[in-house]
Amino acid sequence: MLRRTDSNPPAIVCDAEKLSQVAIIQELGRNGIPVIALASTPSAFGFASRYVCQRIVSPVASHDPEYIGFLQSSVPRGVLFYSNDANTENIADSREMLLNAGFSLLISDRGTLERVINKYRLYLTARESGISVPQCAFVSSVHEAREKVEEFGVPVILKATNLAGGVYRLIESTVSVDAAFREMSETIASEDHRHRSAQLMVQRWISQAGAKLWNFSACVKAGEIVSFSMGQRIRSDLYPDGRLGSILLFGKTAYNKHIHELNTRLFRHIRFDGIVETEWSEHCGGEYDAFLYDFNPRPSGNIRWSFKSGVSLALQYYKLALGLTPEPQTMRHGTLYAKIFYRWSDPIEALNNSRLTFREKAAILKDDLVAMMCCRRHAVDILDVADPGPTIRATAELSRNLLGRLQRRLKRYTWTPFAPKLKHASR
Repeated sequence: MLRRTDSNPPAIVCDAEKLSQVAIIQELGRNGIPVIALASTPSAFGFASRYVCQRIVSPVASHDPEYIGFLQSSVPRGVLFYSNDANTENIADSREMLLNAGFSLLISDRGTLERVINKYRLYLTARESGISVPQCAFVSSVHEAREKVEEFGVPVILKATNLAGGVYRLIESTVSVDAAFREMSETIASEDHRHRSAQLMVQRWISQAGAKLWNFSACVKAGEIVSFSMGQRIRSDLYPDGRLGSILLFGKTAYNKHIHELNTRLFRHIRFDGIVETEWSEHCGGEYDAFLYDFNPRPSGNIRWSFKSGVSLALQYYKLALGLTPEPQTMRHGTLYAKIFYRWSDPIEALNNSRLTFREKAAILKDDLVAMMCCRRHAVDILDVADPGPTIRATAELSRNLLGRLQRRLKRYTWTPFAPKLKHASR
């Protein structure tokens, strides 16, 4: 921990409305570092934190090239914490400019980021390191998609090359290729995603039956791991059709030597700089032993899990960005992580999952309650008993979300005695 003094440069945290950034704000504040939070809206979760000494509303999106000019003209100098993929790429493009302007940061260059953010390029990079990845191919038309589906065999995934992991379609028959391609084409061209300039790719589906899913988070400098935390995903969100989503809802820290070695090999191969999270699937025997399926070259939404395990990636990053030597940190095994107060949380997923029995739902809620009761050691997003502001805002948003779901469900099942006559009269 740093002693809080006026000499400590502030941390500049972009996109304070994001889950990862709220955790970083609170972690840095507890370690005596003044925090300046940036967000696109004054209602951002992070703005409610007592650790924020200055709140700045950005007039431009953090992925917009004009954001760099905004940083230079309107933000005090300090250690810059980037947020999502698009913001990370934007800052990487202007890394030297920002350093010359007086900001401190640790980030890979744009060329390195392009090798890992784009899913197709990531799989090529992984293969260069001798790491197993799913078979995949670019597709630019329905015809090409059909050809690859026939080549790989169903089921396959149709996904965007550089959007969040939950943006994909599972294709289980050749009949559904056309609809899936059309839906995904519309998605990547939508207002929310078109700035990512994503392409579509067909990826061979690797069955998750019997597999163990792992998350690995680290702070890395020049390809060498400075500190890390890792754990097994006990539960991820499950779509009604059986697809796994990208959100980790519940996990437990544990060590896997093989996954650690694979990450070490990959980071050295690309000489990565910064905070990173990778996601892996481990199989016992079969075609794949362990394969890489995602690489997030920035803080992930699960970073509080690392903090609670005794590894402060935010503090390590802060020191490295300033040229200081960080202290060694060791991960504590058995640290639970539960997503409870956020938009899509563990209790909500459990209650809405028709595949779960009443007993299974009750067991999930029990796990979440235990994590909350032991929150001093375990991680519950976005609960911080010493800083309740963000939790209050998140709870209010969650309440509105639940109320809206309840109203829609009640409306769906409300019986109207005149409905049959009205339907008959409209023919």
